Amino acid sequence: MANSGSRIRAVGAVRAAVGIALLAAPKAISRNDDADFTLLMRTIGVRDLVLGTGALLGGAEPGGRLWAKAAMASDSIDVVVGTLSIPKVGLGGGLVAALLPIPFVAADRWSLSG
Repeated sequence: MANSGSRIRAVGAVRAAVGIALLAAPKAISRNDDADFTLLMRTIGVRDLVLGTGALLGGAEPGGRLWAKAAMASDSIDVVVGTLSIPKVGLGGGLVAALLPIPFVAADRWSLSG
């Protein structure tokens, strides 16, 4: 089994790659032509690129663990905000916002375990 530093770097690399993808091709996640949606995807991409790069470069060092914990906090809050948004945006949009971060929360927890 990989050590914590390797797991943190692996999850950081995936997160950074997702960030790059969202920055480069925000419409790949949806065919939505709304400029506000495109901007939102790009801002999420920036966040993921920064958090992922911090974890990737830091690994098992205290700084890497801190970046991984910050990413897990961000993802966990995304789940809560998505769930709480259901009355305002509807069940479909709220569930998407609440459920999309869950694999990252699980990956964040895995990366920090051990």
